[in-house]
Amino acid sequence: MFAAIGHVLRMKRLVRNLTQKEVAEKIEVSVYMVSGWENDRYFPSLLRLKQLASLYSISVEELRDYDYLDRP
Repeated sequence: MFAAIGHVLRMKRLVRNLTQKEVAEKIEVSVYMVSGWENDRYFPSLLRLKQLASLYSISVEELRDYDYLDRP
């Protein structure tokens, strides 16, 4: 089973006890964009993927692959 990137972004945010507003402020985007990414309405640009990966302490590859949650 493959997780959608939005699900991965949401889970990583929640694990770090961050709100969408806090993520938006940290990477200088709107809350609307963070919500859009988490609900798979939009896909983050490479720059934003890098910022999100850094914020969540994971690699961009983990976000791009977004099936790593299903690995043992």
